[in-house]
Amino acid sequence: MAEVAAPTATLFPANWYQDPWGIAPWRWWDGSQWTPLIYGPYGEAWPTQLLPPPPFVPKGPGIKGGGIAAIGAGAGVVASIAVAIAYAVSSPGPIDPHDPWFLLVSQLAFWVGLVGAVVIASHRNGTGRLGADYGLSWPRLKDIWLGLLGSWVGRVLPLIVLICIIVSNEGFGTPNAVSPQVLGVVPDGPAGWAVVITLAVFGAPLVEELFFRGLLQGAFTRRIGPVPALFATAFIFSSAHILNEGLLAPIALFPLALVLGYLRLRTGRLAAGMVAHSLFNAGVFLLFLIPAFR
Repeated sequence: MAEVAAPTATLFPANWYQDPWGIAPWRWWDGSQWTPLIYGPYGEAWPTQLLPPPPFVPKGPGIKGGGIAAIGAGAGVVASIAVAIAYAVSSPGPIDPHDPWFLLVSQLAFWVGLVGAVVIASHRNGTGRLGADYGLSWPRLKDIWLGLLGSWVGRVLPLIVLICIIVSNEGFGTPNAVSPQVLGVVPDGPAGWAVVITLAVFGAPLVEELFFRGLLQGAFTRRIGPVPALFATAFIFSSAHILNEGLLAPIALFPLALVLGYLRLRTGRLAAGMVAHSLFNAGVFLLFLIPAFR
């Protein structure tokens, strides 16, 4: 389409001219090009002070997807509740939260919502490639070292909190000392251990890093900048574990969440954070070897 020529004569108030496309009686010329501002016989004065809204300028890398993330998380919650209802209806007794198969199915149902949000946001607002949009890749040697360091840094405060609870409540070595939990349950039996270890050490680092550090932190970074996004994502991540892991979850997980967010920001990829997340969760199982935590 040929360009519309600039107006040659002022027939109306300054910078207002007949709309060359005929959409409205008058259109605003900003001195170099036609603007979206139009005007017709709808008022008593010329809107000479109106200016077009400034375009949104991203404050950091990341794709749009905050709303999709919220919908995905909600869908995951609904799916896990549906699994619980199905188990309750089909089981003669109450639901056993230690049942490894119930834990497996309900957790997978929840993760379907998170992964679905990640994929949908990538296809709607990104390139459709998880590597390009979220930095998903195989870990390199540097990622493994950074992940190992990050898991230790993220573990310092939670260990202090756990030790304080044990000392103040029961003391070390007592039979009723605080027992560690992973995914909100204590593993029971070989099948329970196998399921919980698989979910915590392999599943959670992959799914949660994709959702929280990939989609959510990226969307926040685009909107509010990298540092505020890091803290906002860490708060949401640690608070999201309250239902499964109790009110102390934000205190125990917030330092780790900051470390994971920093690794994502520092490397531009998810691999180091996934390694740190996996090693962090694996460290919980080591606590079962300490009599005071059993």
